[in-house]
Amino acid sequence: ALYPILTFKNVTLHYNFGPHTMAPLPFKCRSINEVLQPDVSKKKEHTAHSEGQYEVLFPVSLPDEGGFDWLDQFLQKHPHYVELSDRSLLNWCEKSGLSRPKGYG
Repeated sequence: ALYPILTFKNVTLHYNFGPHTMAPLPFKCRSINEVLQPDVSKKKEHTAHSEGQYEVLFPVSLPDEGGFDWLDQFLQKHPHYVELSDRSLLNWCEKSGLSRPKGYG
């Protein structure tokens, strides 16, 4: 099986699987246990085929030839797909407050 692997330089990572944060965060964030029903929305879970297989797409394009433009259009039409790319990971890091020497712009 393939698993997504993220690699960061000069970062220490600590997992907290407890019901509460271990220290105050510099931003407002509730844990899963603290989420209120009106604040969340559930996505319909896509079940695997009877053989236990899922569909995976690997779009291939030439650099600077509109690959991300196509992907943006595809994701609008097919919101149940999830993008795993350097662009989506950098977006997640920026929203999580991770600093980056070169910035995110």
